[in-house]
Amino acid sequence: MSTHTDTDTEGVSIAERIVGAWELVEYSTTSDSGKVDYPLGPEARGLIIYSADGFMSAQIMRPGRAPYRSRNVHSGEISERSEAAGGYLAYSGPYRVHEDRSAVWHEMAVSLYPNWLGENQKRHVRFDGDRMTLSSDPLVFRTTTLSPALVWRRTAPRTGRTTS
Repeated sequence: MSTHTDTDTEGVSIAERIVGAWELVEYSTTSDSGKVDYPLGPEARGLIIYSADGFMSAQIMRPGRAPYRSRNVHSGEISERSEAAGGYLAYSGPYRVHEDRSAVWHEMAVSLYPNWLGENQKRHVRFDGDRMTLSSDPLVFRTTTLSPALVWRRTAPRTGRTTS
């Protein structure tokens, strides 16, 4: 893997630049009328990780979700689980980059949203310094067309942590 800084990326492929961990800066949708919305709130938090061996994982959440009353992760009340899942988006699986189209394809091997299982979804990729924007083709919902965009900031490299 080549080493490069975010200010020295001329000639570096998307496949090389994308590898690593990225923190969510903003998750928004823009309607065909120009209205901007934040599906998980303006302060949504998240991570997307691309591994060098071709796998990715995306996790995005609305901050401030209420904790379960139970300490057992699988024993929340139906309303608690519904609220928690409604404020969370997660999927993982293999990915592949199309350099000539400035796109990355995510294969949904696992997903919180069951309708995505087995799907391959295209994300347009754009870099600006230490930021990466992923967007999809416009999505049509009844009478509204939405264009989602997620802006990510590269995280600082971390070494494995040890505990004493």
